[in-house]
Amino acid sequence: MTAIPQGYDPVTLNHYLWFKNRCHECTAADFQSLFEAIMKRAKPGFMQVRPYGSTGDRKCDGLLLDGGTVYQVYSPDEFRQAELLKKISEDLDGAAKHWQGQIREWVFVYNVRRGLPPDVPRVLAEKRSQYSGIDIQSISNDQLWEIARSLSVQQRAEILGAPTGYEPLFLGPDSSLTQVTRHLRRGWIVLVQDVLSPINLHFVVAALKPDFPFGGPIHLNPGTAAADFERMAAYQRQVVGTAMANAGQRLPRFAVFSLAPIPLAVHLGFLLSDRVEVRCFQFDRDRRSWTWRAAQTACARPRLRVTGIPADMIPGRCEVVVRVSLSAGILPEDTRLACPSPAIEIDISPERPDVTWLRTPIQLSTLGTRFREVLATVREMAPRCTTLHLFYAGPTGGAVVLGQQINPRMNPPVTVYQYSRQKALRHQPALTLADS
Repeated sequence: MTAIPQGYDPVTLNHYLWFKNRCHECTAADFQSLFEAIMKRAKPGFMQVRPYGSTGDRKCDGLLLDGGTVYQVYSPDEFRQAELLKKISEDLDGAAKHWQGQIREWVFVYNVRRGLPPDVPRVLAEKRSQYSGIDIQSISNDQLWEIARSLSVQQRAEILGAPTGYEPLFLGPDSSLTQVTRHLRRGWIVLVQDVLSPINLHFVVAALKPDFPFGGPIHLNPGTAAADFERMAAYQRQVVGTAMANAGQRLPRFAVFSLAPIPLAVHLGFLLSDRVEVRCFQFDRDRRSWTWRAAQTACARPRLRVTGIPADMIPGRCEVVVRVSLSAGILPEDTRLACPSPAIEIDISPERPDVTWLRTPIQLSTLGTRFREVLATVREMAPRCTTLHLFYAGPTGGAVVLGQQINPRMNPPVTVYQYSRQKALRHQPALTLADS
């Protein structure tokens, strides 16, 4: 028995959106054609029926002879309840007459956008009493999609077209499943965290090449300039949670493009975690591009120093400060105003912090590794740490990577700070990342 794939399936999502668009935009004849195309593949015994001469279609838009099932399809351009009630009565009465002795089931298939009025189910209930020997059922466009969902990807593509983003691939008829799978793995779900400034999607597509976005981008923008970080974090949690809700065993891949305050970028990485595949991109100010520099022309500069590791264990309850200084040095006297008496102060920094420090993905990988090692050290040397205070000066791509390393079940709550040079207390607590 073939195992049914579980979890998030971007191909099925793409077909679902095309299906809903077809139902919304189609004429009555178009919807009937869509219904027929699905049923011919879902029910091999399904017979397509068309009006013929003076006999018409004998009140039948589709037929399953082996089951004695007659289908009647209704998809109005404008919904009128009186007309629908009349059509149900005429069609069912006509089908019962024309297919007398053969009809055992009558199915009313309908495409309406906001559900049926209560008089329609009432009439169907009355007809069940009138025709006790006929099983009277109905199929909405949503139920029709569930039938389409059960089809193979090839069958759905025959009806709804190739999933968006896969059309440029010209695989021959003898292409192996491995080739197709490799191509499908080139698609990325794009997360655009454009809180501080709009992000040009043309540059996003260019940065992903030779890979490509799968479907439209997911924008993480709460639509406000106010620094209400708790509210904005709740918004991000909802959007990212929706994107990952059905991830299951088939985890999606995310490409992250962020121009956001540091606490929100760290929070985004925290939501994504390190359990899903994530590619972070960083805007290059000099080249005005999201595309990473070529390895042969970029200075990777992956070395990061870690200082302040304690020699002895801290047995009691305590607080820990971690300063990550990539684009500029973070002054200890400033962080001590926010956290006056930390038991441990750890610094992660390159030899010379600079706003252009981040040039390659290798540096992001190194940053993630160093921070993960620091978190492990804190767990070992300060096992009763109550709060880890994270102060970060660096690019947003690095902030996302830091957030990915924070496992709330293994580490103490992490408070992330927002920096403002204009305020007396330059580092203001913004968000606390903890096990919910």
